[in-house]
Amino acid sequence: MNQLHCQQNAEYYPERGKMAAPFLETGMIIGLKRSFQVEKMVGGGGFGQIYRAVDLESKLVVAVKVEPKSTDPGRIVLELNILVQLAHSSHIPKVYYSGETGAFNFIIMQLLGSNIAELRKFQKTRSFSVETTARVGIQCLEGLKQIHTLGYIHRDIKPSNICAGIGGHKRILYIVDFGMARRIRLPDGSFRPERPYASFRGTSRYVSLAAHERKETGFVDDIWCLFFSLLELVEGLPWKNIADQDQVCFVKRQLLANFQSRKMGRNFEMFPQILEHTKRTDIPDYERLSGILKSCCVSFNDLEEFEWDDHDEQYR
Repeated sequence: MNQLHCQQNAEYYPERGKMAAPFLETGMIIGLKRSFQVEKMVGGGGFGQIYRAVDLESKLVVAVKVEPKSTDPGRIVLELNILVQLAHSSHIPKVYYSGETGAFNFIIMQLLGSNIAELRKFQKTRSFSVETTARVGIQCLEGLKQIHTLGYIHRDIKPSNICAGIGGHKRILYIVDFGMARRIRLPDGSFRPERPYASFRGTSRYVSLAAHERKETGFVDDIWCLFFSLLELVEGLPWKNIADQDQVCFVKRQLLANFQSRKMGRNFEMFPQILEHTKRTDIPDYERLSGILKSCCVSFNDLEEFEWDDHDEQYR
């Protein structure tokens, strides 16, 4: 086994994610029962970093998600547990292996392409067409339904947590990063008791009003995050440059009080109306919401390539 230097103490890094010094060295080999050789870092966010690696036996190119043990070991354990349970879901990346090396835990999973926040920046208008936005929404609704059926809520749906597939999966979108997920419905079908105060979880740009108000969130709140994400993708958000959470919440209320979409059309106005009438413990009407997104399109073809060019060379 090629023994290369690996940072042993994550506390050396005040920075997080991709901004931190590399957690793994190029060329190092990780894994016990299976061996994977690290090639290069391709992304990062929160506490973690993402590397491209290769399975030395099968030659399969994979992604390695790495997090310091010192941050919150429960995060990566939770994520692994959810990913394993969703192994056969079409919009969740597949897991191949997990383990630890030095001061880091890692999960080896299906390699994906760029997230749609990055892909949007490559567009001349820095926005997607109505058709692409609708396709993103419909695929994410399918993925969220799979997650919710398990009883979990993601709690951080946003463009940077939605990734494009590569190769034969390039027309498929994947929901990633389950570090903030929470189980709200138990195996017997009952819901966990509602807390009088719930700590803020998520990204303020996209979360629901309930999350802003520190209320208990449910399945519908993931879809609120998706709604604000879709709005950003197609025409932008009026609070994009506001840092204060309370002010973001205020502007969201103003938007929803008389919501109109410049690009998606009048049918899209029904989307938040349905969400407003969906309670925390309700099962969202995923099919109806998908139908609304389809109705916004002049033509809808989920078999066409997406409008973004191939900007994922770093992943190959």
